Parts: sequence; structure tokens; C-alpha cells
Amino acid sequence: MDLEVGPIKRILLTVPVLLAVLLSGCQNAFGFINARWISEITLDCQPAGGRAQSEPFESRTFTDPAFIKLMADAMNGSKRVQNDLYHGAEFKMKLTFGDGYTEDYILNLGEAKGKQGLLVPAENSAKGYTVSPKDADKLRKLVYGEADSAADAGSEAAQASVTVSGPVTVSRNDLFPVTGKHEFLDLQLLQGQYSEDWTASSAAGGRSWSGIFRLVVTDEQGQALSTFALSQHFSEELSFGEFFPIQFGDYNGDGNPDFAIGQFGSSNGSFVKLFTLNPDYSIQELNIQGDQELFVSSPDRYSMKFDEAEGGFKASHYDNAAGRQVEVFYRWDGTAFQQVNTGSQASAKGME
Repeated sequence: MDLEVGPIKRILLTVPVLLAVLLSGCQNAFGFINARWISEITLDCQPAGGRAQSEPFESRTFTDPAFIKLMADAMNGSKRVQNDLYHGAEFKMKLTFGDGYTEDYILNLGEAKGKQGLLVPAENSAKGYTVSPKDADKLRKLVYGEADSAADAGSEAAQASVTVSGPVTVSRNDLFPVTGKHEFLDLQLLQGQYSEDWTASSAAGGRSWSGIFRLVVTDEQGQALSTFALSQHFSEELSFGEFFPIQFGDYNGDGNPDFAIGQFGSSNGSFVKLFTLNPDYSIQELNIQGDQELFVSSPDRYSMKFDEAEGGFKASHYDNAAGRQVEVFYRWDGTAFQQVNTGSQASAKGME
């Protein structure tokens, strides 16, 4: 399995059907791509070079969230072409991320419906990635369709989701094994959207709750003992793609239960923050010196239990550049977790 390394963040598209014979396997080419990372996508048409298709515009910048999401879904369903490629360029494509970082690609997108698409990193034009005809048709409609097609796609996306107003519990956790009291810690969506996507191109797959979330401690009768505005502690809108348990530990050694809440960041891990539950039922964020979030590789996407160590805990993540698992130890200094040291541990399989 040959995966591209780096913060590649989306896009794919369409090309002649003969590419199908070059495919092998069904692996995702880029890992999960978070559409929220991309601020805009620019397509520059290249000279037709004898091709029969039309040039829909000279240059166009797409900022519509529906268009960006379709691009992300297409990339999440992409597959690596195993052979070296020899191809022309239909579009030059630039991805711009929220921090100003950009990436360049060659994008071949034909007008014929039902054909696969081709996306090639500009720095390595011999390697390509295809998208399914289904995803390519969606993108083709927006690129070669009417100018208002992106708005139509946004309307269709809105119709595919349900507006949520009122508490919807995504994670319900019995505190008796943790505190010895018959109480619960719940994660609830207060306002936002619920949607489902069961298509093969959706790497996240299935259900999704996004919007404003809170944590609430309740008694056996469901009466709230405390609430905590979880969304205010994250810079981006929260999103959870499954029901999940919150996992507890005591990472700062004070006898109170601590827990992690994470957001899916990439195929290699999640961005995580730590919180603690006090005896008076109040909840606090536990500071991490120098970093407001941890990046953690774990099979548990949204809440994981760390290995407790003397005065702190150990966390690990896969480092693409180094090609191995990196383990980091954090020690509590009374006000924040300080990173003490790092160690590298070779991954058994590596990144294939």
C-alpha cells in the first residue's frame, strides 16, 4: 500500500475510463480528509491540446462548503493507480487551507458521464489517484454545470440532514464504576445537524452529529447536577460520527477521574483535549503546556484511555515523516501537563 505522506487535504476528479485497468486493490489513497481544513479550491483551465471537451472557464475559485465537501468525499474514496502515468493536464488545481498553506495538483475531469477521474500531485506527475464514476459525476456537474450548481448542491446537502434543537445524547456513561455513585456523565448535542451518509465514498461513513455540544452530570432520575459548555473549549465546530463511551483515568494523580475528548484529525489520529470531573460535579479542562491539543493515534477516535505513568501519562502517535510510532510522556506540574521526553518506537507494519 503506497500512501502519500504529508498534510494532503483533498480533491479528486475525472479522467478516461481506460484508467480502470490500471487499478489494483481498494485502499484509500490519502487517508481521511477533513473538509473543514480547506478554505478554497482554485481551478485553472489548461489549453485543450486537441481534446474534444470544452473549457468551462479560464480560472475559478470555489469557496462553497458543499463543493469543498464533495471534493473531500471524492478524495476519501480515491484509489491509487499502480502504474506510472503519462497524461496531459486539463486543470491546474490549487488547494488553500485555513492557515494559508497551499498544495498544487493536476486534475483531469472529462465531461462524459460515468467516467472515472484522475488527480495527480504536481510534484510527482507519474503518480495518480482515481475517483469513482459516482463521485466524479457529482464533481463534473459542479465544474461543467451551470454557475449555480454549487448552490444547488448546497441545497441538496441541507435536505440530506436534520436540524437538531434540544439535547441529543451521543455518549452516556455510568459513573458508578468510576466514582462509586449512581450518576451519569453525558455528552449531548444541543443545537446543530444530524446526517447520514452510507455511500462507499464516505470514509467517515454512517451517522454524523455536528454543532454545539455540552457535557452534563445527572443523577439516576436524570436531574442535572452540573453542565459544561464543551464546544467553547474547541476552536472548530465539534462533530462525532458514532455513539461512543468516554474512558476514564487519573492522569494528574489527584484521585479525580480524568478523561479525553477528541476530534478526528487524519487517518493517523485525533486531536484530543483532557478534562477532569471534580467532587462537586464541576468539569474543568486540564491544561497541556505548549499545546492546546494532543495528537494521538488510537483505535478509539473520540475518547481513549492513556497509559498512566508516575505523575502523568503516556500518549503516542504515528509520525509519517519518521515512519514510526512516537511515544510522549507528560507529567503534571500542578497547573499543566508538561512534556518530559519523547521516544521513538518502530511501528510493526509502518505505513505501507
